[in-house]
Amino acid sequence: MEKMKLLLILICASILTACQGVGSDVTEVGSGNGSQADFTMENAGESDNSAESIQDVSAADDPGGSIAPAKEQVFAAREIVLDGMTTEQIERLTENIKVANMRMERAYLYDDIFGKLEDENSLYWNYFDQKGDIQIDWSYDGDYLERKEIQERENLTTDEFYEKYGTPVIIYNRFDADNFIDLIAEMQESVQNEDLREDLQNLMDETALAKDTHDMEYANNIYKILHDMDYYLLRYGIEDVGIYVKDASIISKYYGVLTVYQQ
Repeated sequence: MEKMKLLLILICASILTACQGVGSDVTEVGSGNGSQADFTMENAGESDNSAESIQDVSAADDPGGSIAPAKEQVFAAREIVLDGMTTEQIERLTENIKVANMRMERAYLYDDIFGKLEDENSLYWNYFDQKGDIQIDWSYDGDYLERKEIQERENLTTDEFYEKYGTPVIIYNRFDADNFIDLIAEMQESVQNEDLREDLQNLMDETALAKDTHDMEYANNIYKILHDMDYYLLRYGIEDVGIYVKDASIISKYYGVLTVYQQ
């Protein structure tokens, strides 16, 4: 039986399912969607990494990334960029970025999300383009050989086959790209630091470009900003998350895209 797996998370839309609507003062990040508990369940088992050993990995010369800032640098930068914000504003920003990052991380690790988005016509781009009930895939109840036999007999392309015999995979998408941009812009208003405001603006700009162009690279840039902002600014992922997982290579990676560390 050939089954097309439902994508549980996606870039922008998945990011936002855990967030309260635009203009709200609170988020729903405590509901269990995209929480640290969910993340550690997917990496079940006792961790064989200590914070110290993970930090050694993050400080290594990684040809695929940049040298990660040390813990002291992260804490110092955090104090600077969050200055002038209320506790509630800081918590809201931190939690929303955390949920966004962890959802995208899961999509990256388990759903080959960037591979799927390389096709500008992929149905997964509906997450960016539409809200409400959206189609993200097709399903077919028969097996692969049966499908190929029908395609050959009726001279159908794969798309034509699914349009004729397939069943649309429909999910509810609470937020599209425009809603995500509105949410980030609303949180940006509480930020006093120009570097952090710029990073949030970059996040919004990359989201707009992803929607407008359907170019996977912009979606990948969204992930990099969220990753660095979560693990190397608003939190210190090596200690806050890394000690709970067996493989901390993703958490330890640093892309070097944040403005605050480029001064």
